Amino acid sequence: MGPAVVSYPALGIKALEPEQMHTLKHYAKEVPNSAPKDNSTTGIYRNVQAFKELTKDFPTVKTLHDVFQHSLKATPKNDCLGHRPVYWDGASGTWKAKDYVWQSYETVYARIKDFGSGVMKLAEEFGLDDKHFNFGVYSVNNPEYVIADFAIHMFSLTLVALYDTLGADTSEYIINHAEVPIMLTTIDKIGNLVALVPKCPTLKVIIVNDGNLSLNSDQQLYLKLGRQILKERGVSLLLFSEVEKMGKSAPAEPRLPTPDHVAAISYTSGTTGVPKGALVLHKNVIAVMRSLYDSGMALLPTDVHISYLPLAHIYEKLALNNMLLHGAAVGFSRGDTALLMDDISALKPTIFISVPRLYNRIYERIMSGATTGSAFKQALFKRAVAAKLANLKANGTLTHSIWDPIIFSKVKAVLGGRLRAALSGSAPISNEVLNFLSIAFCAPVKEGYGQTESAAGCTYAVLKDYDPGHVGPPVSCNEIKLASVPEMKYLATDKPYPRGEIWVRGNNTKEALTEDGWLKTGDIGFIDKKGRIHIIDRKKNIFKLAQGEYVAPEKIENVYQKSPLIAQVYVHGDSLQSELVAIVVPDQEYAIPAAREAGVLPANTPNPGPAAPGAPLHPLLKTVCESEKMQAIFLKDMDRVGKEHKLKGFEFAKAVHLDSQGFSMENGLITPTFKLKRNEAADKFRPQIDAMYKVLNEKAPPAKL
Repeated sequence: MGPAVVSYPALGIKALEPEQMHTLKHYAKEVPNSAPKDNSTTGIYRNVQAFKELTKDFPTVKTLHDVFQHSLKATPKNDCLGHRPVYWDGASGTWKAKDYVWQSYETVYARIKDFGSGVMKLAEEFGLDDKHFNFGVYSVNNPEYVIADFAIHMFSLTLVALYDTLGADTSEYIINHAEVPIMLTTIDKIGNLVALVPKCPTLKVIIVNDGNLSLNSDQQLYLKLGRQILKERGVSLLLFSEVEKMGKSAPAEPRLPTPDHVAAISYTSGTTGVPKGALVLHKNVIAVMRSLYDSGMALLPTDVHISYLPLAHIYEKLALNNMLLHGAAVGFSRGDTALLMDDISALKPTIFISVPRLYNRIYERIMSGATTGSAFKQALFKRAVAAKLANLKANGTLTHSIWDPIIFSKVKAVLGGRLRAALSGSAPISNEVLNFLSIAFCAPVKEGYGQTESAAGCTYAVLKDYDPGHVGPPVSCNEIKLASVPEMKYLATDKPYPRGEIWVRGNNTKEALTEDGWLKTGDIGFIDKKGRIHIIDRKKNIFKLAQGEYVAPEKIENVYQKSPLIAQVYVHGDSLQSELVAIVVPDQEYAIPAAREAGVLPANTPNPGPAAPGAPLHPLLKTVCESEKMQAIFLKDMDRVGKEHKLKGFEFAKAVHLDSQGFSMENGLITPTFKLKRNEAADKFRPQIDAMYKVLNEKAPPAKL
């Protein structure tokens, strides 16, 4: 017998029992006779729960406007949006934060109506003939961001978000490309927008969020000057509260969206070139939210989520809306990664949505603490981990009556102590980290896979499925097939499992790259016998070396990342060179002790421990990076890791440059979702790359005639 069917009457749907879903023999199957005769692709794979018809929505929830209305009716008094008020502590000379304060669903809705009406009043005053204009947001996550988002949904407007770390050129491009007339921002961005206004002729109104401000005299003067300068340039500056008052005094009749209306133009940050604006329809996001039930991801009105990933990205937008669909609470971080763990400790989330970079840091922090105590403490920790991992493998159990109170109660406190589920997305993460965190937090930490163009959802791992290496089956709102990539030797006919580029089509995809509606993801994967997708490579960033070999640098970087010495790595090559080189950022926790042992640093140099998220890199890394001896040590360990993971000869980096600054959003080398910007990295490190190739080419034996 398979898992029982569970009814969710509030939403009018049924799904399989989440706790038993992992017992299915197959999660997805190939549709009969769907493979082409030329074997250029596999057949079409569908989730077994939607084999006859893909899921798309709920009976009464068709748009993001409906999402909020559903919980407004069901749980009007529940906590909805929370933030931590900040204040200046004169005694310590620092900004401090109070505990979270909350607004209920009915309070938030009143503000949504007022702000939306105020925006419509502004549209009328400024003669915006097209009432379906794009509304801009340039802000970190906060309650007013979400209030504005739902307010514009009420009037069928479209959200266009700028990233907090974008440069002026990219911000200018997005504002002009989307023809944004009204922009919501925060006080610290006014200077940036003042500089952009002369280059952005469509921008007419800038609204400043004052929801978490007690304006001091300096800030009031700053706002006054900004308002004056903008007025001279034909742009009005208003406070969020002023727009709410305008709307409260002149309520506007809602103009509700349809499922086919564009909810957001999501500009992917991109690793090359200008950002691309992906159109995300209301029905695309709703389709993914519906499909989460078929992955066992049903939420509760008692759940709490911390929103810190950029709401400009569809990943966090999906997560936040899914929380609000269930009447759950969303608390916002203060927008500073260095303060994130403190915010988590204060909020104590039950649901945590994040990216591998943070999960890896949490893992390293836990492991570092467990391996620096006494021999007895270390042995106890290893025994506890071994016992829980054995139980996980045997029966999927995440709790242990003996080891949890002794060992893991303190570990659970890292994420607040009451976590019941977590999700990782945006980039690959090792199964070792996923399973360890699951047993450490006594809660499933699952992996998903998606893109902006698929509304963040293509596959999700089934609850309680702890087999290694996969990102789950196709979600129930889309179907998947694999297309052969002959130049990389991945074929739909490969045995034992078909391999190729992952193509997606369904109710979550608006934009397609083929005539018959398929989205080409650029990712290479295989499908196992249970119908789960395994990501194994990347097509988009392949290049050809001078001798004709194709190289996928991201795959190689993921291998080198397994060296404990390495925090970040960029692998470079091109068609004029026959070898690869690498730019490596050392991991201070392991590189500094290694340098001490090698005599590069003094013998009394203390161990620094892991770097805190957002903290500056250790000053001693400069000495490490300048040492030719350390370069050789790094290259030797990279060779070791490469051999262990069976890299081909031409995939090994032959030279390395150590960098002590690191790749960050601030220096423009990674995107807000922590993807490396390859073009920018190539430009920044061009002198070092050229120098490495000069040495390699001088050492190369002369060509034979």
